[in-house]
Amino acid sequence: MNKVFSVLKGTAAVVLHFAHGGLLAVGLMVSVFVVLRVAEAGLTPRMLPSLPEFSLLGGTQHVSADADLQMPDLPATGSGVELTAQQKTVADHVSRRHRVARAAVEQYVTDVYAAASRYKLDPLLLIALISVESAFNPTAESAWGAQGLTQVIPKYHPEKLALFGPDASLLDPTTSIFVGAQVLREYIRLSGSVEGGLQRYVGSIEDPDQVYSNKVLAEYRRLSATFGPRLQTAEVAL
Repeated sequence: MNKVFSVLKGTAAVVLHFAHGGLLAVGLMVSVFVVLRVAEAGLTPRMLPSLPEFSLLGGTQHVSADADLQMPDLPATGSGVELTAQQKTVADHVSRRHRVARAAVEQYVTDVYAAASRYKLDPLLLIALISVESAFNPTAESAWGAQGLTQVIPKYHPEKLALFGPDASLLDPTTSIFVGAQVLREYIRLSGSVEGGLQRYVGSIEDPDQVYSNKVLAEYRRLSATFGPRLQTAEVAL
């Protein structure tokens, strides 16, 4: 510590000598002070407090990165699941539109709302994404290896899939929904917008026409118009 302090002190002295009290010297002195405080506390850059990340709510919020590395609390399964009025309406719509058994869709919708709540997404956005990706076919698989309802490619997200156990599969609807929601949230945060996150999700960041995001958002707006005001407090601001 003494050695580091001596080097930094000497460097600051040289800069001050040539800067004659200018702004450069002031800025460097502040930087040296911060480095010394970090060193004294025994912190590394990874341990420093992070800035608030891009909020999916359109405001500022803190989202723990560690939370994404933990097994999510999964919703209950089976006939005992109680859907809200909106969820029942959404399930009926999805069942009729995509010709999927109502009992299966009810569980999908339950999972969607639970995943949307955990990852701070609008559930109708997830419904729209699944409609576009797989038309609610849980066994869908693409030529590129994308699997399940949300068509995630497992080799690109092993750490997310591993949260569900060593034998987890994206062909399991619940796993697919939760992993897909986490991937979408991560991509929206990285891109800084819903449109950018959707384009990253499909692997088409360079598309100037944003064909994929326009398709998903068009479906999202149809759903929103059909089901009226969104009831969720944790949702993406579009």
